[in-house]
Amino acid sequence: MKKIFLACFTLCSFTVQAAELGTFQEVADAVSAGKKITFVINLKKCTSEMPLHSAIISFTPNAVALANNNRVTASDRHFTLDDPVARGTPMFDYSKFNLDSEGEASIKTTVLNASTYERISSFQMNCKLGEGFKVFE
Repeated sequence: MKKIFLACFTLCSFTVQAAELGTFQEVADAVSAGKKITFVINLKKCTSEMPLHSAIISFTPNAVALANNNRVTASDRHFTLDDPVARGTPMFDYSKFNLDSEGEASIKTTVLNASTYERISSFQMNCKLGEGFKVFE
């Protein structure tokens, strides 16, 4: 019985692994098919006008749009008290994710005061699909 359980568990673990989408067309097809996708961003493999921390970010958007069959876009807003701009101050980080048909990705983040929605700062990161910016389904 233990062998059967172990075999089933092993088989199930292989079937739930996420598949990397390596081209823009694969990402566009997944969005068109209504599949859930996840962006994984390795900040050290991206460029920005400001220094980037050594971090890997995984983000599964609730909604994704395919615009003109040449751009995939999604956004996220989350509350934080730990933004480096003003630690301990209630902030919203609003991030806009764009992937173009050439495989160029950009993530623009705007930091907003949580009480007033006043814009505190913004910055952009640029990455390449398959390098600093990966997409999984």
